[in-house]
Amino acid sequence: MYSTQWWLAALVVALTSTVASSQNVYHGTGGQIWDNGFGCGDDSVAWQPFGEIQIAGEAGTEIESVELTGLNHGWVGALEIVLEGPGDYSTHLIDRPGTSGTACGSSSDFVSDNTYEWSNDGELFTEFFPPVIPSGDYFPTGDLGLPSNPLPTGDLNGTWQIMIRDMNGGDTGSFDSWSITVVPEPSTCALVALGGLALLRRRARP
Repeated sequence: MYSTQWWLAALVVALTSTVASSQNVYHGTGGQIWDNGFGCGDDSVAWQPFGEIQIAGEAGTEIESVELTGLNHGWVGALEIVLEGPGDYSTHLIDRPGTSGTACGSSSDFVSDNTYEWSNDGELFTEFFPPVIPSGDYFPTGDLGLPSNPLPTGDLNGTWQIMIRDMNGGDTGSFDSWSITVVPEPSTCALVALGGLALLRRRARP
């Protein structure tokens, strides 16, 4: 009996560890970011959609991070970058940082050699002095450096998309691709562990 309990306990630990460490990464395409060609803060500029990502089979999960690979742009204060998802989900990753001080916003640059990702554990995206925005893990950040909607949990199945608009003239940019990393919710790991413990208790009964 004890050898059976030991085997079951080891199985529970292994299953819980596997669920906790598992992740899926979904990829979408990038492209050129249009320059609006006018002054600063032109709110009539159209949104530009980039590479849709289709997610399926991801109930009981959460978005661990969103990454834009090879992102470069000569004036971050020009940009709104938004993540859109199923059920009318939407959050700003950045919203023209620095516009609280000047209509044109921060003149800092995204550079393609750096790594830019967003997660619920990241830091708010704030004003940066020129010339370069450092690599980092950032929290979705809305107007004036305030938190935007956090990255979602639960049923993530459906269509996801990055939307960008450049509201200043004179600077261009691009990015190679973008990705969503999905991991199990902590509650999913807890349910696996509880199920395993219940099985152990049943086996331990005389």
